[in-house]
Amino acid sequence: MLNTINLTIFILWLFSAISDYSYFAYYTQLKEYRWDRFHDFLSTEQGKRFTFQFNIVHRAILIMLILFLPFSLETERFAILFILLLNCFHDVYKIIKRKNFTRPVITLRSVLLILVPIFLEVSLLAKSHNWDALLILMMTRIFILGVVNSAFNLAGDLIKKIIINVARKKISKFPNLTVIGITGSYGKTTTKIFLNHILSKKFRVVSTPRHVNTEIGIAKFILRTNFSDFDIFIVEMGAYNVGEIKLICDMVGPKIGILTAVSGQHLSLFGNIKKTQQAKYELLRALPANGLAITNSDNEYCREFLPTLKCQVETFGAESEFKPTILITDLKDSLNGISCLVNFRGEFESVQTSLHGSHNIFNVLPCILVANYLGISKEEIKSATTNLPQTIKIFKYGNCDVVDDSYNSNPQGFSAILDFINNFPSDRKRIVITRGMLELGKMSDHEHEKIAGEISYIADELVLITPDFLESIQRGLVEKYNIKLVTKFEPQELLTYVKSLKETNAVILLENRIPAVVMNELKERAS
Repeated sequence: MLNTINLTIFILWLFSAISDYSYFAYYTQLKEYRWDRFHDFLSTEQGKRFTFQFNIVHRAILIMLILFLPFSLETERFAILFILLLNCFHDVYKIIKRKNFTRPVITLRSVLLILVPIFLEVSLLAKSHNWDALLILMMTRIFILGVVNSAFNLAGDLIKKIIINVARKKISKFPNLTVIGITGSYGKTTTKIFLNHILSKKFRVVSTPRHVNTEIGIAKFILRTNFSDFDIFIVEMGAYNVGEIKLICDMVGPKIGILTAVSGQHLSLFGNIKKTQQAKYELLRALPANGLAITNSDNEYCREFLPTLKCQVETFGAESEFKPTILITDLKDSLNGISCLVNFRGEFESVQTSLHGSHNIFNVLPCILVANYLGISKEEIKSATTNLPQTIKIFKYGNCDVVDDSYNSNPQGFSAILDFINNFPSDRKRIVITRGMLELGKMSDHEHEKIAGEISYIADELVLITPDFLESIQRGLVEKYNIKLVTKFEPQELLTYVKSLKETNAVILLENRIPAVVMNELKERAS
């Protein structure tokens, strides 16, 4: 009988350990194994639900009761069995509800992040032969994984330094390679895509892949790339802390730098906007005296320290008072694309693109400045800008037009894409599906109230897919426009709702990340 109970406890313990560590590793991986991002996640409604779930809080309370109550060893064994059974039922219920087992993307690190804590538990249990040890280990799994992840981070930092140093030495062997750095609170990837397209008309260009913008990601890309085949290397530079962009610049040695904007994006990680500004300016300050810095003159944080730079400076913007090198005028946005007139050093030129969203013109203009600086003719630049790659996709889903702006989200881009969907005929139902905008820190409530007001004016229905910003969005909605607020916090609920829209004459805006199960449905059924 005892052997049967012990075997049952072992099987249930193993199931709970695999389930817990897979679940915790999923969220750790989602936040790039960084404690600053994970800490920010815990401050959201979704993060609070993560913290106060059964596997963390309720199970810990039950375990403490067992530890402090005067149970006999036999009673304690049955109490452990009871907790493990509850744990098993809870985990199975979650799997059935979500229709999948929550786990990280399989990588060496994510697998080790699951296996190492389980190995530690087995080792400690084998050494202690104590039921209390089993209970304490179950109660502290989130902290055990945290310790293991921190150890991996320390080891990873040492390995990173070695890899970055090797990458720096490799890139220094190509003195004729022109390196262009792009950073900013938003618009980095889009600007990189446009710049690659335009410069490729005359030069051999290579750029970091779409999702690669960290020092280690860039270093690994350098090590597997043969730069003897290229004239220009475009490097997207992301950062969550001061000093990270400087590290990238020390590695790649940029000659041209583009600062797209400085805003409250990732404010919760930087702490305040002046630190964000300091981090982004590391690119412009790293440029040599014969280099070129390009930035948005409309943005006060971008233009503030331009006089202190040692290199040539060119700017773009829509506000003439700041005397940009290239001034936007007569900006128009339609279903066919965006167009404008620009005053480029006193000469007026037309810019016509098939891009969606008026905010994209601010991603095109720095590319024009770079192309001009590198000697590409006006005619070649004009030709290249007319057929730039679409970063916002529009496709059919039944009777619906889906506007896919799900890659990322920031207040300026969100506002601009709302203006874009306003171009669709007014008799079509307009639906916005979003999780809100992340990592805005203290500005979050204000920005979500503001965008909710804009959504009220343009859309008929707002579908919120996480509870994180529900209260601030509810405050911002304008009653007189009779917008309907729908909440679909579970992916399966959202999937069912989206399927119900297929035969509706509607325009659906997807803003910020959408659950994979929903995106798969939309893209598989797209026409």
